[in-house]
Amino acid sequence: MCLLSACSLPSQLAKPSSPTDTNAQEVATGTKPAQAAYRAGRFSLVIDTEPQQSFLSSFDILGGWPDGVLTIYNPLGMQMAKVEWSPQAARLLQGNQIREFENLEKLIYQTTGTRLPAAALVDWLSGKPTPAEGWNVDVSEWHLRRLVLERVQPAPRTVLRIAFES
Repeated sequence: MCLLSACSLPSQLAKPSSPTDTNAQEVATGTKPAQAAYRAGRFSLVIDTEPQQSFLSSFDILGGWPDGVLTIYNPLGMQMAKVEWSPQAARLLQGNQIREFENLEKLIYQTTGTRLPAAALVDWLSGKPTPAEGWNVDVSEWHLRRLVLERVQPAPRTVLRIAFES
């Protein structure tokens, strides 16, 4: 899964810039503003296609659903890609290339070639074992700060393993 490097955002795509930015949903509902969530870790994604696809990366995520920023790093720690999303749009930044999408689900599908539940995926990378239709969410290794997620239907079988560092 190829991903991106930093660029400026258009005004319609809200991008949290620091952990002290407020959550737009909380502001809209009139509740007390909270700090944007931040998590970091590593993930592997294996998609049982022919040939099999696999991705191994480290990441950090700021925000969550419905607004957030996911930065993906190669094994040497260099930024490969950045994904930014809001309810209105999603953007993939890789090097000098910027690709715009209607929403995060379309970005994920166009990038990986498989459908992943965007809201649940954001929750999983944020450390929340959210259930998703067709997916088994295994929290048996949560004491080791790991989640194992397996899509059993529809095909192709997909396994996402996440290990959290923060």
